[in-house]
Amino acid sequence: MTKPGRPATISDVAALASVSVGTASKALNGNGSLRPETRQRVLHAAERLGFRPNAAARALNEGRTYTVGMITTDSIGRFSIPILMGAENALGAGRMSVFLCDARDDPIREEYYLHTLLGRRVDGIIVTGRRSQARPPIAADQPVPVVYAFISSTDPQDCSVVPDEAGGAGKAIEHLLAVGRRRIAHVTGPEHHHSAQVRSAAARARLADDGLDLVLPPCTASGAKAGAARPRACSWPPVPTWTPSSAAATRSLGASPTACAPRVCGSRTTSPWWASTTGTSWRWPANHR
Repeated sequence: MTKPGRPATISDVAALASVSVGTASKALNGNGSLRPETRQRVLHAAERLGFRPNAAARALNEGRTYTVGMITTDSIGRFSIPILMGAENALGAGRMSVFLCDARDDPIREEYYLHTLLGRRVDGIIVTGRRSQARPPIAADQPVPVVYAFISSTDPQDCSVVPDEAGGAGKAIEHLLAVGRRRIAHVTGPEHHHSAQVRSAAARARLADDGLDLVLPPCTASGAKAGAARPRACSWPPVPTWTPSSAAATRSLGASPTACAPRVCGSRTTSPWWASTTGTSWRWPANHR
């Protein structure tokens, strides 16, 4: 038995199970050819003692720490938290943990976190942020894999996983055209956002293929800092003069199609029956009506 206040060791487990330390190690790691009753006896002893494997010793033995670092510039967490959750879901099966580091757009802080994570011998690093446009590589020739998620690296040799902004906007327009809509508006994020610019250009390019254009310049979202973006009021013709129309909302900082449709279609509460809305999102499926 262990002394009070001291964590159980593998030697304690071996002694309680009446086996060698090597046999206890094989039983706990699922290795070796052991009799079922021997393996079960070791597992029972480990449970009785509350034994937990030494992560540091395991890291030295296997050459990995089962940890991943995540460096972000998204202090609010609107984009980084979903990516963190996705990473934990994907890596959880391998019993890996994620260290979250907020660089706050500070190059010195980012460099500090990079050195700290490498000092902890993480198995990899995820770089993300609140903007999707390309950024310079976090550093060259890192000893561990580096993946850029939602944000991309300017180095084409780096691994970058980003939303297909242009493809999403094009698909939204294609859907509206397929259901017979021809008077189409576009509700998107702030004009200075790279993603909003890409979506708007792609939407117009797809409409141009059919000889069409947006019925007015893209409506943009405001109030994003408070996390409750609303589309800016748009100058639309009076509702009675409308033919069946539609709005494509490419989600950026809260500009959802269901929230935007009543405003762009001239209603304060609900979307008119003759209006269609569709949208794209990098986090969840588009809403269709």
